[in-house]
Amino acid sequence: MTLAQRFNSLMRPGRVYILPTRAVITLALVLFAMWYAAVSQNNQMAYLLLFFLASLAVLSMNYTHFNLVKLRLQAGRIAPVFAGGQAELPITLTNQSRRARHSVEVAVDGQAGYFVALVPAEGGSGSARLLVPAPRRGLHRVPRLVVRSIYPLGLFEGREYHHLTDAEMLVYPAAVGPHPLPTGDSTTRQEQSARGEGGEDYAGTRPYRIGESQRHVDWRAVARGQPLLLKQFAGAGGERIWLDWEALPGLDGEARLSQLARWVIEAERGGFQYGLKLPGFTSRQYRGHDHEQALLRQLALFDLAPAPMPSQP
Repeated sequence: MTLAQRFNSLMRPGRVYILPTRAVITLALVLFAMWYAAVSQNNQMAYLLLFFLASLAVLSMNYTHFNLVKLRLQAGRIAPVFAGGQAELPITLTNQSRRARHSVEVAVDGQAGYFVALVPAEGGSGSARLLVPAPRRGLHRVPRLVVRSIYPLGLFEGREYHHLTDAEMLVYPAAVGPHPLPTGDSTTRQEQSARGEGGEDYAGTRPYRIGESQRHVDWRAVARGQPLLLKQFAGAGGERIWLDWEALPGLDGEARLSQLARWVIEAERGGFQYGLKLPGFTSRQYRGHDHEQALLRQLALFDLAPAPMPSQP
């Protein structure tokens, strides 16, 4: 652990810390040169300018501190992502003081941040969108966030750390794998009617993907100002397939989950009615955006740890 990392680990959330920047070193050299000239020449104007610049630097440290206090940070909903990608974390900064905040940066600790030029006073807010790395599947807490500012002169940097205990991000397995989508049994509408199944049941909507047919676009939602959404229907016939854990004996646990995630996406795009079989879990055969997300969530939270062996008497 480096000295900077060890220092950051000691900083407590909710407190504003003031750190000098590199500009302070330059200013200190200038002030020392002015002091030497003032002493050697006994120049009263040099003394006056020296004390003025020194007091201005000290005053800027106070303004840097005031620029971060009473800033409330709140996280929005984090959309699920696939392993290896980046989750988008929406952040809202709310100013609870009577003074506007300027030049504030919000960042995941140790990464580049999002710059907010102005947060208005008395309940005003500013928004930021951060990219959080998602290297592995599962349900993860958001890393520590830092709000920082070098306002007004850039001589000192103020930092305030935040732990978002109520913010979590869901990471699906990476949708990769070498095996093609398995085949299944073709089911016609007449066979469904004979078994008492519905014809074309509305199964919700999902975001429209470029290149897809616009026949099932929800144009009423578009007229209300919403983005392009594609209507989905379940039980309209088509091939029924099972996405089975046991059908992938040559892959390890994580590779199987990635392959199954890829199959879920391909089956949904292909219009199949599909179900998922995992050790201890079997879903129904269905389709639709909600069904797809539910199965991907099941894959993301699946526990690969072996069950404990029963103790021998």
